[in-house]
Amino acid sequence: MTRVELLTVGDELLSGLVLNSNVARVADALGSLGLGLSMVCDVADDLDEIVAALRAATARADIVLCSGGLGPTSDDLTRDALAAAAGVDLVRDPTLIDVIRSRYAQWNVVPTDVALRQADVPVGAEVVPNPQGSAPGLRMELAGAVVIALPGVPRELVAMLDEQVVPYLAKTVATQRRETRTVRVALAGESTIAAALADLEARGAVRFAYVAAPGDVAVRLTGDPELVAEATEQVVAQVGDAAYSTDGRKMPEVLRDLLLAEGGTVAVAESVTGGMVGAALTDPSGASATFLGGALVYATAAKAELGVPADLLAERGPVDPDVAAALAARVRARLGARYGLATTGVAGPDPVDDVPAGTVYVAVDSDKGCVVARLALPPSRDLVRELSVVHVLDLLRRHLLDLPLLDAPASRPVRATRN
Repeated sequence: MTRVELLTVGDELLSGLVLNSNVARVADALGSLGLGLSMVCDVADDLDEIVAALRAATARADIVLCSGGLGPTSDDLTRDALAAAAGVDLVRDPTLIDVIRSRYAQWNVVPTDVALRQADVPVGAEVVPNPQGSAPGLRMELAGAVVIALPGVPRELVAMLDEQVVPYLAKTVATQRRETRTVRVALAGESTIAAALADLEARGAVRFAYVAAPGDVAVRLTGDPELVAEATEQVVAQVGDAAYSTDGRKMPEVLRDLLLAEGGTVAVAESVTGGMVGAALTDPSGASATFLGGALVYATAAKAELGVPADLLAERGPVDPDVAAALAARVRARLGARYGLATTGVAGPDPVDDVPAGTVYVAVDSDKGCVVARLALPPSRDLVRELSVVHVLDLLRRHLLDLPLLDAPASRPVRATRN
């Protein structure tokens, strides 16, 4: 089996200034070939450290991919490290100089002598074209392994993976017939899902991996395509209607597609989430066909301005199921949407008017009726807001598909009317 390792180079990755999202990008590209990463190593911008990491990786792996350190500045040391590890010199490639000058000209910039460092190539290395940037990639053999060095800029990395690396590996590496599918599950704990799938996972026919985010768990299944398809059906059967996609689509994408299928539109009125629901719904491309707009009604007076009855607000306060229902109905009417969503609650850390932190009401309103759920969430401000978004989006999904309301410890339906 072909062993592939990844070195990601940069002080910013080790200091926490930048999230190392290139690991996922490389893993996804390799997955299309039935390959996977055996090891990932983050390396500082230090020549000796990069050389040591290269030598260690090439001693273990058949393919070593590198990300980062190919730019023009003094801390871009990957090309120098490749030359040092191979015991060869760097030679400036005149063809690359022309390419770099041309690329800078497109940006209306004259390259400095420092920028031309990007034309330095270790003796024996092949240049990997970069269609998006000025720093070319490099490919060379080192200690019996093939090393492919790519820029760390995500758009450049992705373009080179798609156009250069994947085709090269497809021709030169013995790949396996493998497939990866992702089943996404809403509002069920990672351990609960793993327990439900334990018997299926124990069969060993398909490899399972779990990626958890607040209110959302991705179950990744990897193996023979036929076995993965069978396992996907079994996962859905085990977790039930909490499984909202089997193709990796996230909740906003699923909602966009459901709304598009029926020609539906949505509007949102947000208090506790402060615009996060609208941001989620507008994240997928094509969202303009389904999302009409929203209202940020953080203050009680703003809720009244939208049309929530003043006597209701005075009697019960802003954190109330009928207030949530009124918000959803009013924003729906105001913007002419088929569906109205609303959130109102206490994010914390302190209670408000004796309402505990973590108390949230989410609502959806349509011609089919109004549904409101009370959430009792962990009293962590960020978590309350993130989970409230997931809950209200899942409430809309269930409303669209006529699924039963979620009845879990953190969520209790308090109103469900159907016309």
